[in-house]
Amino acid sequence: MGDAYDYNILQENSKQLHQEFCKYISDIADGLKQSDDNKNALDEYITDELARMVYGSNMIEVAGGGVDITLKLCKHVFRGKELPEEINERDEDYHDLKIHLLNKNLPSGHEAILRSRREIVQHAEAARYMIDQVCIKGKDLSHKIISEAHGILTYKIDLGDTPWPYYSGVYRTWNVRCGSYVFMDESKVPAAMRDMIDELDSDIKKATEEGQIDPVVLASKYCHKFVNIHPFADGNGRMCRLILNALLLKYSGGFICIGQDGQDRQEYLRIAVAASVEEGSQSQETGAANYKQLASFTLRHARDSMRKVRQLFKRDA
Repeated sequence: MGDAYDYNILQENSKQLHQEFCKYISDIADGLKQSDDNKNALDEYITDELARMVYGSNMIEVAGGGVDITLKLCKHVFRGKELPEEINERDEDYHDLKIHLLNKNLPSGHEAILRSRREIVQHAEAARYMIDQVCIKGKDLSHKIISEAHGILTYKIDLGDTPWPYYSGVYRTWNVRCGSYVFMDESKVPAAMRDMIDELDSDIKKATEEGQIDPVVLASKYCHKFVNIHPFADGNGRMCRLILNALLLKYSGGFICIGQDGQDRQEYLRIAVAASVEEGSQSQETGAANYKQLASFTLRHARDSMRKVRQLFKRDA
């Protein structure tokens, strides 16, 4: 247990924190058996938290809109409401999105407003699709699910001068970088993604045979692997966090909201950048050390998230 986490990130004993996380999961499962009111309360809580998950993930990428409009649109999506693809100046959401862009000193013309809205709605739709496929229908995470989710995430969102159909849902055909860091050559992406999925399947099979799985380590490992392959031309950060939460939800029953405030976003980005540097270093072998900080960050958030759910049940009791 100790080897999988970093005390400097947790500032707590990893074994104790993990035990708390597992106990909250057990308490929540018991609570759901006892009352339909708990189920209704959990449904409302999950809808709200999924919307906040989208908000935080978008804020990390300087995408989408403010928290209120994000929660409003996402809740419509997660409740199955069909939204129009475009809006105009007469729509109240139009004004809210414009104000957000102006406050952030971002372009705030008509097309920028429509893009901001799509970045919210399509992100929610992608999350809904991935959760449905992986968590509700119980399918294994696959190339098809990942590509389809990316296609939904980036639907009608152009990338600079590149029209969206040329990069949406397909692995990149050019090289990309983040600052001075250059991700793997585009020619290596398909094989790297095949290896990632094969390794994930192998890890799950082994854990199933052994009768134990650490959902936090599993989710963190493949979030890290995916983002460092960087298989798409854009949207990799949001996709890696969707993968993180889909695996976490499937194997633990919970998920986390990253990036709700500036401090959390800063810590997450520091961890992600450091992990990428280690991953790309010729002197550093790929291993648990590269995602240990992310696993620790995730465990802390997962424990806190599950504690909130348990408190919700106690409050409604």
